[in-house]
Amino acid sequence: MAGFLIAALMLFLVGKFLSHMEQNLRPTIISAALYYTDMLATEAINEAVREEVAESMSYENLVQIEKDRQGRIVMARVNTREVNRIMSVTTLKVQETLRSMEGEVIKLPLGQALGSYILANLGPKIPIVMVPLGRVNTSIDDVFEEAGINQTRHKLYFNINAQVQILIPFIASRTEVVTQVPLAEFIYQGEVPDTVINLQFPGN
Repeated sequence: MAGFLIAALMLFLVGKFLSHMEQNLRPTIISAALYYTDMLATEAINEAVREEVAESMSYENLVQIEKDRQGRIVMARVNTREVNRIMSVTTLKVQETLRSMEGEVIKLPLGQALGSYILANLGPKIPIVMVPLGRVNTSIDDVFEEAGINQTRHKLYFNINAQVQILIPFIASRTEVVTQVPLAEFIYQGEVPDTVINLQFPGN
């Protein structure tokens, strides 16, 4: 009888220990899984957009520039039709990229999930499955920066926002994948017209 009680007590203590470990490790594992998934999804999105859209896009396709007789830029306006087209193409490409990753099992070593450099590739591998949620939001933003003496660089880039869910054993969690992809740029000589500074892109 005493042996049975000791065995039962040992099982109880082991169960409590494992439960305590699971409760303490769960937030760390979820955080690592979200970070890992976000990194892979961001890389896939950036590569897909650069290959399919950004590399073949020029600034003049998106911003129509008007010059005076002396060749000075006096006005600029957004090519709304082209901007809407490229945003639609980009959104579809990102959705397609994320769908291609759906159901793919990503294996994250437990040591890496715990943040250990020494044990990064050791321990059991935690299976992670990514599931896209909802639609992808795409917008175009711009920024001005100094490019040299009396020169201003106008950079355009995509803002891409997507919701995904990760599934790991007994756990489901959502994350937001946010990334920026360079689109086009142009260097203005001299003073930048107000119409350029105040450009309004669709979706903003």
